[in-house]
Amino acid sequence: MVKVMKDSGVKWIGDIPEHWEVRKTKYILKERNEKNDPIKSDNILSLTMEQGVILYKDKKGGGNKAKEDLSAYKLAYPNDIVINSMNVVAGSVGLSNYFGCVSPVYYMLYSDSNEISINYYSNLFQSKTFQLSLMGLGNGIMMKESSNGKLNTIRMRIPMDKLKNVLLPVPPQSEQKKIVDFLGEKITHIDSIIEKTKQSIEEFKKYRKALITETVTKGLNTNVKMKDSGIKWIGEIPGHWEVSRIKYLIEFEPGKTELLEKNINCTFLPMEKLRTGKMNVDTEVLVEEVYSGYSYFKEKDIVLAKVTPCFENGNIAIAENLTNGIGFGTTEIFTIRPQKINTKFLFYRLQEQTFKEKGKSTMYGVGGLKRVPGSFITNYKIGVPSPEEQQQIVDYLDEKTTHIEHLIENKGNMISQLEEYKKSMIYEYVTGKKEVE
Repeated sequence: MVKVMKDSGVKWIGDIPEHWEVRKTKYILKERNEKNDPIKSDNILSLTMEQGVILYKDKKGGGNKAKEDLSAYKLAYPNDIVINSMNVVAGSVGLSNYFGCVSPVYYMLYSDSNEISINYYSNLFQSKTFQLSLMGLGNGIMMKESSNGKLNTIRMRIPMDKLKNVLLPVPPQSEQKKIVDFLGEKITHIDSIIEKTKQSIEEFKKYRKALITETVTKGLNTNVKMKDSGIKWIGEIPGHWEVSRIKYLIEFEPGKTELLEKNINCTFLPMEKLRTGKMNVDTEVLVEEVYSGYSYFKEKDIVLAKVTPCFENGNIAIAENLTNGIGFGTTEIFTIRPQKINTKFLFYRLQEQTFKEKGKSTMYGVGGLKRVPGSFITNYKIGVPSPEEQQQIVDYLDEKTTHIEHLIENKGNMISQLEEYKKSMIYEYVTGKKEVE
């Protein structure tokens, strides 16, 4: 039997099966706007684009700190669709499996009708096409695409009175169930592949760390005679290597007084543009605007994050392709100018795991503002091979790490493609363009 389609009259939905309806959200789902006052739950929930609704204690990475006053929160129940009113267009929406309290900027939608499947509408809300259709409701929400293809928002709140009037497709209840069952199986399979791919990426990252550590501390010749370095955490090093404090090999935090011209442009580096081996140099400012109050560096200097968690994450890069050969950046970086050591060798050496662990143990400050003291960097002892051997190590690590990073990039692209396919597949089925057999 040929499926007959009709125009839904809604741009983002497009054509739907002829027997489907279209209704406003408020006639399908109800808003739960229950405050946690008096306190009914101290179980704080969080909403992430990657993991959906999770326990706040399980949240990874940064984000807003939980409020101490739990009465300021709203309540979410199992089978509530939880929506971040300030980030839904970028995918911040999920179905709750918990009873708990959530941020006041979240909306909760639920159904108490046997004719409405909350799982069907949870899937629909996961559709990228639906999410992007909400952009116009925020009175000026702006989007930008990051280098990995993810959409980031300049946060502006979508009012509930506008969200309630959004038109949604309404299939018969039996078809809602078929779609939910089908998508549940398919999404589970895709998510399993994505999770295994992420685990593979983490294994490659671990291998890269181990490779760098082994090579910069033991060298390339496994048959060379070793000697005790005299430093407990270094252990043995090749017998012909010297041991030196880093300060004798570099100029640390070089003075900006060497800059004679201030009326020229330079590169500006905020912390978010510094990653392992990568420095985004697309921002330019006038030198005189940043001369005071910012860290200075120039071409071929090593720039190293000093603040947690950036230091532990290995946010370090060699400054290259700077505007007029100079740059300024956040005060949360160290500038290291190699003088008696190969720049690339020291760049790899400062990524070695024990160095990062020791640095972390010396951090001072409170909370998320802990920093590694400069004295730790300058007084840290390392094994130093000859200039020729340093270059051999650099060439070897360049080849190996480039290959590893290429593999990681390919797997990252695979994850992005699977995520896009999943959202596209969801859209095709929840709008009836594809039919569950």
